[in-house]
Amino acid sequence: MIDDHGYWNEFYLANRAVREPSSFARHVEDRYFQRGTTLLELGCGNGRDAIFFAEKEKQVSALDLSLKSIQSLSAMNVKNAEFFYQDFSQLSDFKNFDYVYSRFTLHSIDDESENMVFQQLPKVLKSGGLFLLEARSLKDEKLAKTFGTDHFRRYLDYEATVNKIERLNFKVLEKIESQGLSPYKEEDPFLMRIVAKKL
Repeated sequence: MIDDHGYWNEFYLANRAVREPSSFARHVEDRYFQRGTTLLELGCGNGRDAIFFAEKEKQVSALDLSLKSIQSLSAMNVKNAEFFYQDFSQLSDFKNFDYVYSRFTLHSIDDESENMVFQQLPKVLKSGGLFLLEARSLKDEKLAKTFGTDHFRRYLDYEATVNKIERLNFKVLEKIESQGLSPYKEEDPFLMRIVAKKL
C-alpha cells in the first residue's frame, strides 16, 4: 500500500473550505441517484461530495486515510453522513449499499489495492446497485502537470478497467474517456468515467 498520508493531510488542511461538489457528483446525482438510499464513498478527501450527497438525503459512509480530514469532518456532525478513518481497500465491514462512489481515488492506490477493491465490490453493493468511478486514464500520463506532482499517481487503462468491471457481472451503463470532465486551475486531465450496475 502507498503511504501518502502526510501529503493528503496537508492538502486537505489547505483545502477544507472547498465545499462545491465535483462535476461528477452533480452528474451522477442528477442522472442516477434516488433519495433515501445508501452510498459508500472510497476516499472522501475534504468531504465535499459526501456532504453534497448527504444533503440530497442519502445515508453516506465515507472513508479516507487522512486522519486530519476525517477528524475535521466528524466534528461537523453532518446529518446523514458518517466518516471513517480507513483504508478503502478493506471493505469487509461494509455491505448492502445502493451506491459505491470513487472519484479521483482509484488512481491513488497500487494495482494490488485496486484488485482488492474490485474483488469486494460485489459484496458491498446490493443487487442492482451502482459503482460510480472517475479516475485518471493512461492518456493523462503524458500531459504536463503543474499541480499535485509530489505524491503517488497511477494511470488506469480505460478499456482494461471497463473489462475488469464487466467481469464482476456488472453491466456498464455509461463510459467515457475524455478531457473536459473536471478541469482544475490550468489543468484539464484525461479522465475515465464509468457507471456500472451490479446484476
